[in-house]
Amino acid sequence: MNKYENLMVAYDDLLINDSNALPENYEGFYSDGAVLVDKFLTKTRKLEILSEEIAHHLVTYGDIRDQKVLMNRKYELKARRLGCELLISLDDIIAAFHEGVHNLYEMSQYFDVSEEYVLNALDHYQMKYGLKLFHKGYVIKFEPLQVFEYKTLE
Repeated sequence: MNKYENLMVAYDDLLINDSNALPENYEGFYSDGAVLVDKFLTKTRKLEILSEEIAHHLVTYGDIRDQKVLMNRKYELKARRLGCELLISLDDIIAAFHEGVHNLYEMSQYFDVSEEYVLNALDHYQMKYGLKLFHKGYVIKFEPLQVFEYKTLE
């Protein structure tokens, strides 16, 4: 199974439909346990949208379509950030390092997302943790992206 299908299986409690065209230039929509993803999107974009709509399921509530309202913009940003974490976790960054992924293009191919999405995820982590982070025995530097195994001298 690919990452899109794996994400659908992981959240099988949701009704996920990606076989309809969505109105008003919506790429995705979440409401009351149902996720809609526009059928005309690329495979990569569908994965990105699905992760964000699942994040809406996890962290937002109510109608947040009016982005003139400050709280709605905050919920949208929170869902986008969580969507990034669903697709590109810190553990996944370390796994990519072990697979020999060395640049932005390779990362986008490894995670099945666009290069822009990878950059947004890395920016999110940098805002959340700062320039570097110690995670499960590894040091992850975000600017530029580097992963080092941390070993102590005994």
